[in-house]
Amino acid sequence: MKNCVISSLMVVGLAFPAMAEDYRDQEIADLRSMVESLKGEVDVLRAENSDQWLSEERSEQIRGLVQDVLADADTRASLQGDSATSGYKKGFFIQSADGNWKLKLNGQLQIRWTFNHAKNGPNERASDEYGFAVRRAKLKFSGNVIDPSWTYKFTLVNERGGKGQTQGSNGNTYAEDLWIQKSMENDTYLKVGQFKAPYLREELVSSSKQLTVERSMINNQFTYGWAQGIELGMKNDTMWGRVWYGDGPNSLNRTFNNDSTNSLVARMDYLLAGDWKAWGTMTGYGITEDYASIGAALEWFNQSHNRGSGADYGGMDAPRSYGFTIDVAAGGNGWTAFTYFTMTEGKSGDTKGRAYGWVAQGGVDVAEDMQLFGRYELGDIKDYQPVTGVEAQAAASGYRNGHDSTLTVGVNYWPGGSKTVKFSADFGYAFSFLNDSGDGPWNADYTSSGNGWRGDANGAKGGQWLIRSQMQLVF
Repeated sequence: MKNCVISSLMVVGLAFPAMAEDYRDQEIADLRSMVESLKGEVDVLRAENSDQWLSEERSEQIRGLVQDVLADADTRASLQGDSATSGYKKGFFIQSADGNWKLKLNGQLQIRWTFNHAKNGPNERASDEYGFAVRRAKLKFSGNVIDPSWTYKFTLVNERGGKGQTQGSNGNTYAEDLWIQKSMENDTYLKVGQFKAPYLREELVSSSKQLTVERSMINNQFTYGWAQGIELGMKNDTMWGRVWYGDGPNSLNRTFNNDSTNSLVARMDYLLAGDWKAWGTMTGYGITEDYASIGAALEWFNQSHNRGSGADYGGMDAPRSYGFTIDVAAGGNGWTAFTYFTMTEGKSGDTKGRAYGWVAQGGVDVAEDMQLFGRYELGDIKDYQPVTGVEAQAAASGYRNGHDSTLTVGVNYWPGGSKTVKFSADFGYAFSFLNDSGDGPWNADYTSSGNGWRGDANGAKGGQWLIRSQMQLVF
């Protein structure tokens, strides 16, 4: 028995080391597995922390990028950011990033319906003429080159056809503004090309910003209009002086050897209150502060040395002329007023003709986007003596020739308060016999298809009346 117990103890003793070694190996394996598991978890946590840091950094970068994109989107959405290279700001534009090269596109469209009632004579039935017309259709290209001190402008215009023309025979295109300007030190500039000679203020204000549907008949007779020449000017916050030398009044798109003319115009404008934005409108629409200005100009031309036929200007067809104009404007929030006087003397051989014109007009707002207006114009050509035709017959009958006495009243309406679209309508009544052209040196130029007035027939002592309505779009 004793021997059996001893034998059993020997077997267990011999087996125990082997069992202990197996247990240790398993424990080591378990510990190794645990370490690998913990290592994996540590790697996961480290990766998650690293990804979170990277995500935060990436988030800041993306946030900044999004803000830049949104700012650029806002600029492009409004199309009027100063730093934008394209968009809309007082016209559609494309420009370089530094602003040294710029092209801007503007447009103007005036669609008009006119009804004119004029007498054919004392015992004859009156004549009515009426219909639609595209009074103005313009595309205007402007901007700067090299740097902002070099500016330019050219305007393409659709030409209205004459009476009786058929489809396809009108619609020709011609140019109005064609000029280059260089701004220099001390607020001075030099301008060369084709543009409006700086004479009548009524003409210098854009046709899109006139008080009435059309400029006055006085303006039609005395304006220099678009002419070719060179202008030296100085313009600051309160004063604008300019001297122009060129080819004479209304020398639009002429050749250099077409009745060579020496012509000078000098004009000075002074702001008593307000700014030049107010100066540039006859309606005063959008101007909320008081403004006032005074201006004056001198004109002279001579083509006698060329034995030209003369220029149709100021009531005469004469090779020599000189004259002056003076104007005053004032306005404020809801009202505007303007008046000017002009006088010109022309000479053709030994014959002299003197003409004058006076215009007074004003408007008052009756609603936020509606304005009532009125205008009276008075003009006369001294010793106007037509030799033949209807005007000579009228003179023989004792009617006053070369006279203009006309009243116009009407309304302007800006739908929705926008300056882009404007509706205008007016009624005009002529108290005087209206001359249309003439013969000899006299050449009345009150009436035209552009303003809707017609030359009266013999026996019409006055009483011609006119209705005009117009829809305007500008951009």
